[in-house]
Amino acid sequence: MSISIHIPFYNPNPEKKEGYRNLRRFDYLEENVINLKTLSIKNDIFIHTHNDFLDDKNINAKIIKHQISDSDLNKGYLTWKCRSLMEEQKNDYEYFTYLEHDIKFSEVNLQYWLKYQDLLANKGFHLGFFIYEMNNKTNQKHSIHISKKLDKFFEIEGQNFIVNDLENYCCFWIYTKKQFETFLKSKWWSFEKRAHNFRHNYGITERSSIGFHALSMNYFKATLIPEKNNQPHSDSFIEHMTNNYYEKFPDLDKKDYFDIRGACKFQIDEIIIDKENRKKMSDNFILNKLIKNLFWKLRFITRKFN
Repeated sequence: MSISIHIPFYNPNPEKKEGYRNLRRFDYLEENVINLKTLSIKNDIFIHTHNDFLDDKNINAKIIKHQISDSDLNKGYLTWKCRSLMEEQKNDYEYFTYLEHDIKFSEVNLQYWLKYQDLLANKGFHLGFFIYEMNNKTNQKHSIHISKKLDKFFEIEGQNFIVNDLENYCCFWIYTKKQFETFLKSKWWSFEKRAHNFRHNYGITERSSIGFHALSMNYFKATLIPEKNNQPHSDSFIEHMTNNYYEKFPDLDKKDYFDIRGACKFQIDEIIIDKENRKKMSDNFILNKLIKNLFWKLRFITRKFN
């Protein structure tokens, strides 16, 4: 088994320190590369950047420097630059990953993916992950992107799965060779179509990270996370190393917000609704998605009459 890992590294102010640990972006990148090289399958790491900062750094990865205008760089288009090389590698690896530099995809996450991926893929589903940050006062982990409790469940071969129909964005993607090849042939790969989650369109960098599994896309029927001990599987959680969202809006009451201002609202053991209020889903995901996409296309008309 082998995996190609591509990381965009936007680093306009190399000595600037960020996050609770007050480290440089390079420090998070270096720590993550060391982490990734401990994965139990052969992996090659490719870091896409825009300046000379990494030239003299001893880092176990191939560095690709891109020529990009300051305007495009500041808008986030560096994240789109990974795709040409990834496409060239389509026959060279079994798995493909795009990963933001401070998303700590670890061995437990890989084994979780390998365990459940085939079961879900064979039935048209995407295996989901959650990104978390730490409350550094209590050491509790908080989910960044889930701002409303998940309440739907679906059963496959006796295993309960949580349906993430709220926000399945998780700052990275990982696909098999078969999935990747289908992705390459789609309009999503070349950014010809704009991905969304039925609430808002994704921005430039988010469109890179959402990959081929945005809620609005039709390749996967839905994103599912296995339930274990009445909670999301513990290995579905991945650390956001910079840890700069938990205290990003200290003066706001997070419960009143369902966008980025509600980030880290719930601890990771609070993101699914109480057992008595859970809804069991039938396999009508495709129809539901078609209806949601129709309402999305008509949203401006419906707003006009509201």
